[in-house]
Amino acid sequence: MSGHRQKSKLILVILFVIAAVTMSGYFFAKQKSQPEFRTKIERIMFEKDNKSPKYILTLPEKDDQPSAKTKPAESLPQPKKLETLEDFVNAAPLVLKLKESKNHYTLDDIEILPELSEKNGDFVLPKISAQGKKPWMQYGHQISVAPNFYKVSVVFKNTGIDVKTFEVMNKVLPSEISFSFSPYTIKANELIAEARKLGHETYMDLLLASKNVLKADNGPLAMGLTVSQDENLRRFYTALSVNAPIGGMIVVDGMIDDTTKNLLNHGLNELNRRGLLMVDATEGDEISKIAVEKLPRQKADIVISDNFTNENVQNKLSLAEKIAQDKGQVLIVATPKPIVITAVKNWVESFSPQLSYEQMKEQNITTIERPFALVPVSNLVVE
Repeated sequence: MSGHRQKSKLILVILFVIAAVTMSGYFFAKQKSQPEFRTKIERIMFEKDNKSPKYILTLPEKDDQPSAKTKPAESLPQPKKLETLEDFVNAAPLVLKLKESKNHYTLDDIEILPELSEKNGDFVLPKISAQGKKPWMQYGHQISVAPNFYKVSVVFKNTGIDVKTFEVMNKVLPSEISFSFSPYTIKANELIAEARKLGHETYMDLLLASKNVLKADNGPLAMGLTVSQDENLRRFYTALSVNAPIGGMIVVDGMIDDTTKNLLNHGLNELNRRGLLMVDATEGDEISKIAVEKLPRQKADIVISDNFTNENVQNKLSLAEKIAQDKGQVLIVATPKPIVITAVKNWVESFSPQLSYEQMKEQNITTIERPFALVPVSNLVVE
C-alpha cells in the first residue's frame, strides 16, 4: 500500500513540474512577442491595456549608430559647479580680476584753476588765462619717449556712466591712458578728480545726433539737427561745464551732414577760443575738412566702439601696432567694455621698458622686442 502511495506522489510531482515548465514557456513566449517600448510615449501609444488617450505622433527615426561628429554625453566637458564666491568671480569675465597698476602718478591739477575758468550765465567754462596758459596744456601731462620707440595713446570715451567700471579701470589702467567722460555722468567733477589723482588726463565727450534715431538716441545733450543754434550752444556748454580740469573734447561718431558741419564749425572754433583740444573719433574725414586755425587736434587711428569680441579687439590692437610703426605714433579711442579694458591693459603691459643704453648693457639686452611707448593723448595733438 505504501509503495502505491509513493508512486502516486511521484506522478503528482512529475505532473506539477511539467505544468510549471509549460506555463513558464508560455509566459516567456508571450513576453518575447510583446514590443519593447523604448520610451514612455511608445508605451502610451501601443500598449493594449493602457487606457490613456492615443495621439498620432511623428517622431524622428532613431539612429542606433552614434554619429562620428557627436561625442557621447559622458565625454563632453561638464561645467564646473560654482559653490563659492571665488568660483563665481573666477568664472566671470570681469575687470575685477585685473591687478592694480603699480606705476600711477598724480597730475599737478586735481581741481579746476580759477585763472583757467570763467562764469558764463549758469555755466563755468574753461578759458585761456590772461598770461596765455591754455587748459589743454596746463591740465595735460607731457612725457619723454626714448629714441626708436613708437608713441601709443589710448583714450576711453563714454567714461563715468558706470561708476563701478570707472572705479576699477581708474586703478588697473596705467596713468598714461586718458579718460573722456560722458556728459550724462553724475557728479563728473568728483570722478574727474579721482582720475587725475591717479594720473589720467581728463576730457569730455561731444555727442552728435544718432545716425539711426529709430534704434539709438544719443540723448538731449547731443548736437540736434532740429533745434536752434542757441540750444545746441547750451548743450555744448553743458558738456563743458563740469567745474573740473578738462583738456578738451572727444567727438563721438554720429550724424554728419551740412547742418552738422555748421554746428561743428561753431563748436570747434569755440574749443579753440577756450584753449581746448579736439580728438576726432568719427568715421570718415568730414570733420577733418573743417578748418580751424591753430586748433590742437588729432584724428583717431583706431576706434573700438562695436563688435566687442576678443578676436576683433585683438585685431584692432595688432593693426594699431602696424600704424604706429608706419607713422611713428597711433591714437586709439575705445569704449570701456570689460573685454576692451582687459585687452588694452594686457597689451600695453607687453610693451618693452624704455631703458637707457647703460641699463640695457647691465641687463644684457641687445634688442628691443616691442618698442612701443604709452603716452597721454595730449602728447599726440598738433596745434
